[in-house]
Amino acid sequence: MTTNTSLRSIARLLLIIGGIILILEAILQLGVDLRGLLDLAPRVPSLDVFTSAIVSIVVGILALIGAGQIRNPAWSIILLVLGFLLIGSLGGILVFIGALIALVATFVKL
Repeated sequence: MTTNTSLRSIARLLLIIGGIILILEAILQLGVDLRGLLDLAPRVPSLDVFTSAIVSIVVGILALIGAGQIRNPAWSIILLVLGFLLIGSLGGILVFIGALIALVATFVKL
């Protein structure tokens, strides 16, 4: 097993775990926010929470798809940017690090 192969497997594992965490975080966030909408308190619900949850779900799905495309540097760059946008959560950090490792494994010949 070469170093590039082991780096790719680590990147794939990080992308899969990060994608699953992003999706689970978003679903839990939506569940809590939907429960808050059912309150009879006179307030205007914010759409920001729904938007961030939907973006997290989309990035999580793209991370799961991109885990199979580790050899393609375009996917790694896309996931690097998306992970950077969501770096405030654990899943975003894992996607960012996984995409960074995938880029290193693609361009550095060890």
